[in-house]
Amino acid sequence: MSNAAFDLLHPEVQKAVWSMGWKEFHPIQVETIHQVLEHSGHLIITAQTAGGKTEAAFLPIISKLAENPQPSIQALYVGPLKALINDQFERLEKLCGHLEIPVHRWHGDVSASRKKELRQSPAGILLITPESLESNFINYGNQIPQIYRHLEFVVIDELHSFLDNVRGVHLLSLLARLCQATALKPRIIALSATLGDPQAGCRFLSPDQPDAVSLINDPNSRREIKFGIRVHLRRPLNDSEKLIEPRLKPAEALQIAERLTAEALKSESPCGKENTPELSPSLRKPGCDPDDELDEIAEDIVHNFGRSTNLVFVNAKSTIERLAVKLHDRVKSEKLAVDPFVVHHGSISKELREEAEVQLKSGTPTTAICSSTLEMGIDIGGVQAIGQVDTPWSVASMVQRLGRSGRRDGDAAIMRLYVRETSPHFGSGLADLLYPDLLRAIALTRLMLDHWLEPPDIDRMHLSTLIHQVLSCLKQTGGMTASRIFETLVKRGPFRQVTTQSFAELLKGLGQKEVIEQVPQGELILAPLGEKITSAYDFYAAFRGTEEFVIRDGDEDIGNLPANRIPPVGEHIILAGRRWKIEEIDAAAKTVFVSSARGGKAPEFLGAGGELHTRVLQEMRAVLCENGEPPWLNENAKLLLRAARSTALKCGVVQKDVLFMPHRVQWFPWVGSRGFLTLKVYANAMSVAHEQDKLSITYHVDSPETFFNHLKEIADSSAQASELARFIPVKAIQKYDDLLPDDLLDLANGHDYLDLNEAKGVARQALLARP
Repeated sequence: MSNAAFDLLHPEVQKAVWSMGWKEFHPIQVETIHQVLEHSGHLIITAQTAGGKTEAAFLPIISKLAENPQPSIQALYVGPLKALINDQFERLEKLCGHLEIPVHRWHGDVSASRKKELRQSPAGILLITPESLESNFINYGNQIPQIYRHLEFVVIDELHSFLDNVRGVHLLSLLARLCQATALKPRIIALSATLGDPQAGCRFLSPDQPDAVSLINDPNSRREIKFGIRVHLRRPLNDSEKLIEPRLKPAEALQIAERLTAEALKSESPCGKENTPELSPSLRKPGCDPDDELDEIAEDIVHNFGRSTNLVFVNAKSTIERLAVKLHDRVKSEKLAVDPFVVHHGSISKELREEAEVQLKSGTPTTAICSSTLEMGIDIGGVQAIGQVDTPWSVASMVQRLGRSGRRDGDAAIMRLYVRETSPHFGSGLADLLYPDLLRAIALTRLMLDHWLEPPDIDRMHLSTLIHQVLSCLKQTGGMTASRIFETLVKRGPFRQVTTQSFAELLKGLGQKEVIEQVPQGELILAPLGEKITSAYDFYAAFRGTEEFVIRDGDEDIGNLPANRIPPVGEHIILAGRRWKIEEIDAAAKTVFVSSARGGKAPEFLGAGGELHTRVLQEMRAVLCENGEPPWLNENAKLLLRAARSTALKCGVVQKDVLFMPHRVQWFPWVGSRGFLTLKVYANAMSVAHEQDKLSITYHVDSPETFFNHLKEIADSSAQASELARFIPVKAIQKYDDLLPDDLLDLANGHDYLDLNEAKGVARQALLARP
């Protein structure tokens, strides 16, 4: 035990530490105790999951509170998930049990009577989500100064989950309003396991004085990593009830890649019947479902995750449910004594989630098939290994999930990543035969092992969130002047990118849509529509669940797609196992009208699921161009990587990024999601017919000269981002975007989602490499 740090703690805190059987402090705990008790200023603590961050922050905080208890909330803990709050609540209750420091929690599952008790007798520590803090302002705005009048500390857990997103800006706005309501400046202590750019975290906490934020890093945060990637080929989609597509083995996929010629690869259907007769569909056997890749994955999970406590993360909830059924069936068929598999995601009931958490903590071997709900620092205990079904979208997510294992001293962090690629078929395009999900998995792993993480983008305008906060202020107060709202939210809040002119346009637009109105005394108040919006149950959240458009063919609903993934009219999508052409987009009705597309390649729209950083795409290209095979690939993954490299070498992608075919040019720009979208928007603005897949844009042009002229137009374009944003197919992406005037929405979308410099840069590079 560090005597110097221990001696700084309040005597009752010292007793609590001894009673809990602690032998020594972690280095970050020693440093944090000194920093909090001997210095001032905001603080960021970064350490691996289970590295002692929570205790590092709260030991000195509790010492401060024990010295000078006050009749108000003195320390506010903000966490991103209710489950995390419940977990931390139990830990803090144990720590504060002998100190008579009350610990409270506030979220949707806490009873109204408990919340009332807190409002009447506020004291100690409160654990809360941003949305519940918003509910404080909306429902008890006049009590805010009393409840928080002696607030000294704000602890933000999982800081990385708040950077670069709506919830983070919402939280900063609420904290700024809290400071103004109480005339206090509480000290902020932020905790994070994965932080790609610590300086961005400093700017997030203190935009005016980022250098005043102190950083504490755990020197022992790096552990041994055991990592493996396994590949499984999935059966291609077939909308026929009678036919079934063949599902090849990776060795067979490699044989096809080695057999295909450069000419075949540049055709619209590289795996056409003349090139690959073995891909012909066969008759489906009545009453018999063919095996699929999830059967293979389930078998591997039963054998490798069935006898210990583990987490298996899955990107899509529908896949979670399908995989869980297969696991339960396999447990029965193999007549195992105990079924160790549970499900955990946000769409199942609170009771089922809590049962799963209790079982995970019980010490009985349990494996949860879960979404990101278990990605955060809920203390599960001895998680031996992590499974990941389908490739994550970021290095940060991979690191966060991997960090849930190996939390005990001497244990390695273990992950098995299951990559699913579609088996080669008649409809495969060139990009499909490069196996982009495998390339992404390898690229993310290499970057993780190189200790690179995506830097957050904390400079977006977030006008939808600004509207939310304007309405929240008016709901809380009953009315405010425009100048006071601007002072509260923009000058002293987080919306620093918003000018006085833009703010005035935003308020004018809200007035024209009858969301707010101005009374003769000059104050703004909520109009009837504003009252309706702020009274809705989901108003507490500044973000919305991904808004989806209905995809409709005549009177038949085909399915749904996220609003920000709808391609323009004339392009194609793949949905429900069939190909469709976009005929009309009705933004008001949130409906896309389509027609069946017969013949020709209908590429899947890029990125349905996450945003990729350019560094990841560049690493994917490097994987294609090299010859080495990482030892953490299983044999099937190595075979498919060889197939991808063989294809890339034959078609010329390794040598150059632009391929010329009759009446079309296929360009692999190797840029991230923002740069890729910008290239798409340039093509829309310049009326160049095109379509895209996961790796490339195909331009339907008469000659290479036309393509290069288009690139020159991009490189020389003087158009502003706001002008180009007019050509984004679906503009209302965030929750309240449809309340913005069109010009202001274009300004925000151009600023937040486009990257003109990157698009122009890759256009110039392609021009320089012009043959």
